[in-house]
Amino acid sequence: MKKSLRGVPILRYLLLTIGAIIMVIPMIYMVTSSFRPNKMTFTYPPQIFPDFSQLSLANYQYVLIRQDFFKYLLNTLFVAVVSSAMAALFSSMLGYCISRFRFKGRNLLYGTIITIMLIPGLTMLVPQFELAVALKFVDNLWGVILFYTAWIIPFSTFLIKGYIDNIPTELDEAIYMDGGTMFTIFGRIMLPMAAPSIAAVSIFNFLFPFEELGWSQTILKSDELRTLPVAITQFFQAHNRTDWGYVFAMTCLAIVPVVILYVLLQRYFISGLSSGAMNVSR
Repeated sequence: MKKSLRGVPILRYLLLTIGAIIMVIPMIYMVTSSFRPNKMTFTYPPQIFPDFSQLSLANYQYVLIRQDFFKYLLNTLFVAVVSSAMAALFSSMLGYCISRFRFKGRNLLYGTIITIMLIPGLTMLVPQFELAVALKFVDNLWGVILFYTAWIIPFSTFLIKGYIDNIPTELDEAIYMDGGTMFTIFGRIMLPMAAPSIAAVSIFNFLFPFEELGWSQTILKSDELRTLPVAITQFFQAHNRTDWGYVFAMTCLAIVPVVILYVLLQRYFISGLSSGAMNVSR
């Protein structure tokens, strides 16, 4: 019996290694192709690891110099940062209220939040666009920001509420005995102690506006207001779907801010996500 189980870890690691290779190879191919002339991307069989002599910065020079990449990047960063910050603030307050206070309709409110999480945002594209027209948010970055914030608040509230549930209520009682209010508890206790959870959801909230295409492409019309996903899509179409080197270079540049954010907040991301998941499972 023991001999038959010895091969299980080896098989497990083998399957994980194969899965990792399958997921990483497309990324490696994209990065290496972004440093090669466009004609080299059509070679057969494909070269995942090209010769060093084939590498060039021409694609990146074209994207950075001849295209408005930094303008699109700033638009995307503005949308992503403001959306994630607003969602983090509102979700932490809402999660705190649902976790700590008992009021009429509390379960209904929390159930509604859970239900909204199951509805894809793009399924409400038509009524949302009509609402944006009525509010004069068409071709306006705030029209993107406010709708993104509304989309990501339910999941953020769900995760932060699960984390706050694990914070001892004795801390709240001590603050009340010292004459503090619920605002004191929220500012001095909940926000610092729930920081890992807030950081975890902020990464998710940053990624969603940073990569979302459907709503941005629908509501943004001016070239000056384009976000990176819209710019990459239109750039791809403008080059007749053949200049893959340029597209890969722009995509690699768009990934850099996300990688930097994850590296900086990795510790909070892992601890906040795991703690929130453990509390929800209870």
